[in-house]
Amino acid sequence: MSVIDRPLETIQELFEKNWKRGQAVEKVDFGVTEHFQSLFDTREKLQKIPILDAQSIHALPINSLVRFRCMVQDTELSQEVALFVTTSASQLNGEKKLVCHRYSDGPQEEHLLSTDHTQDLMDLRNSYYCVSVPGESQWVRDLEHSGSCGLDSTLQNLKLQDVKVPQVIPERYPFSGADHFAVVVKTHSSDVSIGVTDLVEVIGVLGASDQLMTGDSFGFSEEPANGPLIPTVHAILMRKLDDHGHPELGLDGRPGEGDMQHYTKEAETIRGDLIRYIATAVRGDRLAAELVLLHFLARIYSRPSGTVLGKFSLNLRDSSSNPSIYPSLARVAKSVLPKVHTVPMSLQTLNNDFFFPRGDEGLSSGVLQVTRGTAILIDETVMNEGTLVDKGLKNLKALSDVSLYQTLQYVFPFNNLEFQTDISLLIVSNGNSLVPVDCAITLRHDTSADEISTEPTEEQLVSFRKYISVLRLAEYKFSEEMAKEIETEFMEQRRAAATAGTGLITPNDLAFNISLARLVALSYGELTLTKRRWDHAVSLAKEIRSRGKQ
Repeated sequence: MSVIDRPLETIQELFEKNWKRGQAVEKVDFGVTEHFQSLFDTREKLQKIPILDAQSIHALPINSLVRFRCMVQDTELSQEVALFVTTSASQLNGEKKLVCHRYSDGPQEEHLLSTDHTQDLMDLRNSYYCVSVPGESQWVRDLEHSGSCGLDSTLQNLKLQDVKVPQVIPERYPFSGADHFAVVVKTHSSDVSIGVTDLVEVIGVLGASDQLMTGDSFGFSEEPANGPLIPTVHAILMRKLDDHGHPELGLDGRPGEGDMQHYTKEAETIRGDLIRYIATAVRGDRLAAELVLLHFLARIYSRPSGTVLGKFSLNLRDSSSNPSIYPSLARVAKSVLPKVHTVPMSLQTLNNDFFFPRGDEGLSSGVLQVTRGTAILIDETVMNEGTLVDKGLKNLKALSDVSLYQTLQYVFPFNNLEFQTDISLLIVSNGNSLVPVDCAITLRHDTSADEISTEPTEEQLVSFRKYISVLRLAEYKFSEEMAKEIETEFMEQRRAAATAGTGLITPNDLAFNISLARLVALSYGELTLTKRRWDHAVSLAKEIRSRGKQ
């Protein structure tokens, strides 16, 4: 497709057709966004655009059209002034022509020699430092590449000695030492809706690799920039994706009507199979397996008056002398969730790593600077004795803030900024976790499950993945009828407890039950709460309280 190989020609044609001199440059689009949106308005069409990553960067030509799914790590790079329009004179007849450079690195050297610079128009560019999605599971990457246009033969023909690892800025990625890919995305307008940790899909023109500029406004500096050469992409489209979505859902990451109907209908069967699969990782404990499933489905859906609704951090306590469940639980999570990161939380990890972002000239990342919907699995069984230093205490506070309030402090020299998060925390420990959680139970080993445990088929795994992503995003409604019935039941239970002299159910207990009931209903594919699912949630809550005592 010529527009993929030569997108600048298409942009020039649109420019010549739609642009009028005298328009406010910063507001001019001249039909580019709308045209490319219409060209790639389905997943099938979008997959024709080559994926930009650490391998394909060596095969893709400069000025070709590329796409890149990524996390926005920093939005505060230097603005730069760049050429928008120049006037070029034909070498054959001297005829002058306006040339657009908005979506490129700028005019070629031979073009500069034939340009009347008195007619130049300048553009203001904003830049984002973007990195490959932290914690992205292998099955997601496989899906992304399975339907994309093939560069396999080209990449295979590249000799290993010719392939250099693309340069990155290591401290700008959340996970220390992890392989990743980074791009500076340049846009001609500041989109205030794009923020740090947003998951975005960029479609744009591949530019040359360049050194990163930070700090000085408009990129002006008396000293030359130094540092690694980072690939650039001139964004034509920069689409925010739903952070909890499956890569095969809609272009915005949300499920279509067909997927929603299918997975609500088949939910009960899939639910049972998935709980049995999870149970293989938690010593056959059915309660633990069901809670892990509900944990997988949880997401923040509202923040009324500072209250965080939807979070469900979970602590599984394993006091047995058997090998830790952590490796098998991590394997299960990575096989069904789109984004998972494992953290062995030893004393050394807490004292040496950064869990929170911090900045001065540029924004350095931390373990918790991840996209919403990322699952963080913490292994506290490796915790050893010793003293937490100041950094360790700050890291522990950052984890606690995420668990309790789903917020994360970004630390700067003169002030801190608080950002909202939506991170799933699942903690495996020997005793009570160092991090306060919404739900904690002690595991019970069901030996009968050892004899019947089987691995799911690939077809089942595909079903599990979509089931979780679709129902996680389902629109759940809490009817007034059920609200009144629950309120009546709550008051009757309190009166009965007062008469009997037993412990009263508290408003916090009620809030937990309601939160649990939402997840139970969704796990069955039901988008509103019924009495049957409410009773199931209340029964679960009682078992949690009996198993939660340590």
